[in-house]
Amino acid sequence: MRFRRAMSKILCSRPCASLLCAVPREGAVVLRYHSVNDDPVWGRNYIQGSLAVPPHVFDSQMSFLASRYDVVGIGHLARLIANGERVDQRLVAITFDDGYEDNYRNALPILRNHGLEAAFYVTTGSVGDAGVLWTVRLRHAVTTCPHGSISLPGVGEREVDVSTDEARERAVRLLTGMVKRSPPSDADRLLEEILEACRDSDFVPDRRIIMNEDEIRRMRDAGMTIGAHTVNHYNLTCLENRDIAYELRESRRFLEEVTGEPVRHLAYPDGRTGRHFDGRVASVAMSEGFTSAVTSIAGPASREYPAWSIPRLGVVPSHRSIGRLAFDMQRVRLCRPHDDVFEEVRAETGVRAMEGG
Repeated sequence: MRFRRAMSKILCSRPCASLLCAVPREGAVVLRYHSVNDDPVWGRNYIQGSLAVPPHVFDSQMSFLASRYDVVGIGHLARLIANGERVDQRLVAITFDDGYEDNYRNALPILRNHGLEAAFYVTTGSVGDAGVLWTVRLRHAVTTCPHGSISLPGVGEREVDVSTDEARERAVRLLTGMVKRSPPSDADRLLEEILEACRDSDFVPDRRIIMNEDEIRRMRDAGMTIGAHTVNHYNLTCLENRDIAYELRESRRFLEEVTGEPVRHLAYPDGRTGRHFDGRVASVAMSEGFTSAVTSIAGPASREYPAWSIPRLGVVPSHRSIGRLAFDMQRVRLCRPHDDVFEEVRAETGVRAMEGG
């Protein structure tokens, strides 16, 4: 055990990361964030704890990136990839999914302090909490459920244990996955069943969860990129083409009206393999005028992958260690993902394969 800990410490150290960085293989790293917040109630009741980065940790991560890398906008990377140009290994892009209010309140001042830019992909149906993001509603219902278990008619009266904190976390993962795998009509019905079983149908958050229109504009004015994350955060592979087009077109239209400028960049909801995006979804994104789309598959941003399937590295609690973050950034740059979905996207978008150096 001590040996493994020692080896892990060595491998995740900055010197080791620097050695990996010296390996002459192209590819930038796109980082994926969600919430920047250290409120324990927020982490327990509204968002998965692993998706929230405390502000002081985010500050240290940004300081590290500013001192070691060339941080660029997602549009810059997308242009390099689309043009088949070499993507320098020192390039990094910072992205955020969903559009949480703390992105404006906590993340933006830190980014500006370090002179960095980032892309914020917003779920437009939840802007200003006009409609509470369904993942937030589900999590709040389960974590505050007054029962020891719940029964769901839509899945054969299945009993789901919610008797302890650990059981509730398991239930959140289980039920979130079930909703994600369902087409919209089934997903909405299942969500309502969960809310009713947990007596949370009338849930009103005690704080605003998603940025409002004014905050989005101020993000834009501060030099940040505003991108689309669909209207309802559905699993796009479960939708018909016309419904995919609606989710993309309407989210883009809304954000263009708010910002007064074109919105060209997209983040697929979830975006893991063919379960959440595929060649069909990517072709609709391309036809709707998006010039890039980012995924949640870990890997490098390089000309080996089409601009409508750019890999990203998710920032997790272990990245509180800057050494671990540095190591993982170089690991994903060097270890190319070989998911069939990239070939699907390439075929559907007509992008020919290009070898990276």
